[in-house]
Amino acid sequence: MFRIERPAKLNALTKPVLLGLEACIDQLEARGARLLVVTAAGERAFCAGTDLGELQGLDAEARIAKTAMARDLLVRLYRSPLTSVAAINGIAFGGGLELAMACTLRIATPQATMALPEVRLGLLPAYAGTQFLPAIVGKARALEIMMTGRTVPCDEALAIGLVHRVASPGLPLPEQAIAFGREVVCWSPTALSWIRRCVDAAGAEVTDAGLAVEDAAVRANFDSADAREGVAAFLEKRAPRFGRG
Repeated sequence: MFRIERPAKLNALTKPVLLGLEACIDQLEARGARLLVVTAAGERAFCAGTDLGELQGLDAEARIAKTAMARDLLVRLYRSPLTSVAAINGIAFGGGLELAMACTLRIATPQATMALPEVRLGLLPAYAGTQFLPAIVGKARALEIMMTGRTVPCDEALAIGLVHRVASPGLPLPEQAIAFGREVVCWSPTALSWIRRCVDAAGAEVTDAGLAVEDAAVRANFDSADAREGVAAFLEKRAPRFGRG
């Protein structure tokens, strides 16, 4: 689990926070872990975005370097074999929403709110948000959300697919995020990887290019160890043991 510990600053992103996330991903991938939960301290905010105070202390070259580092890290998280779950416990604005969108899955408390408000500062989302948001909610909704900078409440976020689940009141959010992730990582890592590649190749309409990716995935996966184990377990009426070869 990676936990942002800056509640007094609404868990705003700084370079040390980003380096901590990078180290966490390094460690989990190195030991072959399958699940990462990203959470934050306090009850007000998951992450309010980039710490603008830190940015103000940097010259133009350093600001660009930090932005590129953050973008590369979130794209790496998005592409990681880890199944990552963002546990959104309050506001997720700017870079905070970009961090959540880089995760595979998102669960939010009912009072959580989300926004990419950069346009209100004369800026634009810089950590791959202009790419993540259209991929998640579609081009039209993404344009409206980014060009108005408005706040999206949790119920709307659920309706448009920006979050996958709303947390149950009274139960610790990190525990619910872990349970959500375990619903995924109990299955074949090979099949999950191919599913993610196929979905990444999909567009607003069914295309020959997308179908070709699915065909290649099915062919590559068909005789995998996990596929053989899954079929055998079904026929033998037992639980499958995935990821063993």
